[in-house]
Amino acid sequence: MTSELRYRCTQQQTITHVVEKEQTTTIWTTSSLAEIDDDYPVKPHKLHLQGHPPFNSLNVEIKDKVAFDKDKLARLVEASSSTVLTLVLTGLSAWTRYRDILSTKDVTWDEAHFGKFGSFYIRGQHHFDVHPPLAKMLIGLSGFLAGYDGSFDFASGATYPDINYRFMRLFNATFGVVMVPFAFWTARELHMSRTASTFAAAMVLMDNAYLAISRYILLDSMLLSSIFFVVLCLTKFRNLRDRAFSAKWWMWLSLMGVGCGIVSSMKWVGFFVTALVGLCTVEDLWDLLGDLQMSMTTYVMHWVSRTLLLIFLPLAVYISCFIAHFRILSNSGPGDAHMSSLFQASLNGSDFSNNPLEIAYGSLVTVKSTAHGGGLLHSHVQTYPQGSKQQQVTTYPHKDRNNEWTLTRSRDSEVHHLNNPPNNNNEHLQILKSGDVVRLVHESTGRNLHSHRIHAPVTTNQLEVSGYGHWNQGDGYDEWVVDVVGEDFRLPQDGILRSLTTKFMLRHRILGCVLTTGKIALPEWGFKQGEVFCDQSSKKSNKASGNSIWNIEQHRNHRLNE
Repeated sequence: MTSELRYRCTQQQTITHVVEKEQTTTIWTTSSLAEIDDDYPVKPHKLHLQGHPPFNSLNVEIKDKVAFDKDKLARLVEASSSTVLTLVLTGLSAWTRYRDILSTKDVTWDEAHFGKFGSFYIRGQHHFDVHPPLAKMLIGLSGFLAGYDGSFDFASGATYPDINYRFMRLFNATFGVVMVPFAFWTARELHMSRTASTFAAAMVLMDNAYLAISRYILLDSMLLSSIFFVVLCLTKFRNLRDRAFSAKWWMWLSLMGVGCGIVSSMKWVGFFVTALVGLCTVEDLWDLLGDLQMSMTTYVMHWVSRTLLLIFLPLAVYISCFIAHFRILSNSGPGDAHMSSLFQASLNGSDFSNNPLEIAYGSLVTVKSTAHGGGLLHSHVQTYPQGSKQQQVTTYPHKDRNNEWTLTRSRDSEVHHLNNPPNNNNEHLQILKSGDVVRLVHESTGRNLHSHRIHAPVTTNQLEVSGYGHWNQGDGYDEWVVDVVGEDFRLPQDGILRSLTTKFMLRHRILGCVLTTGKIALPEWGFKQGEVFCDQSSKKSNKASGNSIWNIEQHRNHRLNE
């Protein structure tokens, strides 16, 4: 025996490998033949347990294989059981949501609102609503797919005519159906047992509120299913923290960003679940900051990925929904008055294209506040219950005949005659410009826009504005000075008053205060319309807030069309 072999045999004898029957861990060594063999690493058929006959090695291999097969079978059974439970729960959810969905053949609850919004999208008519547009666009899509032409007005309690409202309800109910499997898989991702996860899903399945709200043409089933989806994505993503930047990690992070954009585009309450995602993201980034084994490059990548997919991606989804909203609603509709005058002019079917551009004495106009959500200058026969007890002047956000005013000359004008009506054709035509004095005569009642030293009804530190006298009866407190404060850059900057494009203030000729719309609505006696007062704080200043700036919206003057 050579010295090399003698040395290896000596080393072999000093190594002890004990395999006990009670132990589950097997220590493998090579035989002395394998150690002196030339082909290294050692081939599997040359391995055995040292100190045991070869058949014991085979027994261990068989036992390990059996254990592996049992584990694989257990995982397969686990996956199959979860899949079966998902299918069963989804089937039950569909049965409860779809069953007898036509039992109510009348327009029920908020179907009167959201069904009507769906009709607007089908007709392409602009409307105004407080909610973001995505869910309403989906309702419009369901009606379009059902062959509905948008002609039904969805009056509350009305019986549905011959339209396929069944499909529209089933479309909404489908969003309620998926809430149940979403709940089950979220619970599984939270490491709950199958029993606990099934119980959680069953609570969603049998919740009467979820069930009822899913069976009608409403926004809520869409909103709730989106919230469920975002929470599922969040739990999936957090369970992949140890597999950062893998394909699944990117997929669930992207889906979570899309879900945040979708849920925020349905109702603004969806921002609450977006805030939950934000808080969890802050927690994750804080935990990663404490990982001393992570390189700064990797940490920055975590920031960049979350910024792109949890901020910019949801924002892109949100903005895209509004772009689609305005593209679809390209026709003039009942919600026009809530928007700016220039926006209304861009809609198909708007009559603003017939407006004469320049304003003159004798023009019949509507005057709109440029403040956020500003209404139209309005008056009606009802009077103030206190103060002057004269005719109320308000702002009103809808188009109405009581919004119309005639611009007439000052009573001191040499060409003005009290016996002539405000739109007298015998007076020479004069275009209005900054600095001119005008009276605004209410077309329906003949009252003059008036102010005096009486406190406003709500904003009591300002002066009341009222309707007073008649077109041929009044005093100097009916007169206002036009003060142009903004002109369209595409037009000459000459101070001429033009419809839609010129912004101006109306300053009281005697009191010096400025006509202003308040931020507080009038009480019931004022029909909850906007308060209008004369702002004394602007007496010595040419500056004014947006609530004091107006523009001419509708304009009619047949003499300018000649």
